[in-house]
Amino acid sequence: MIDREGRVVFGSLFVFVVAVAGSIVVERQTGVALQDRPLLAFLVFAGIAVALPQLYLAVTETGPHSRSRLRFAAVATAVFAVAFADDASGARYLLIAAIGTGSILGLLCYETLEGYRAVSDEVTFDLRDQ
Repeated sequence: MIDREGRVVFGSLFVFVVAVAGSIVVERQTGVALQDRPLLAFLVFAGIAVALPQLYLAVTETGPHSRSRLRFAAVATAVFAVAFADDASGARYLLIAAIGTGSILGLLCYETLEGYRAVSDEVTFDLRDQ
């Protein structure tokens, strides 16, 4: 039997395959290919196949694995943004680059906040012991 993590990842890959198959049908019917739309291709590939299941698992579980899932999702999104921004131009390029940059900046803010919380839990200002 497949565990919960496997079901989530398999489900997201299934949705990704259905989205790509749907894009092939749309391409044959209308002539508009997924490769011609780098922003949509980036959102389908990096969003559905990679980041979405990791973010879902990070939100629904507790423990040290949730932080590593967030790190993986942010770094993978930034890497895929660099790869897909190469094919884009103009506003689409800026939007893909902003998504990649935002994922890294969001990760840095999250790690800073978690570090602050960890340190603030250890430090006490008890003035009664003087």
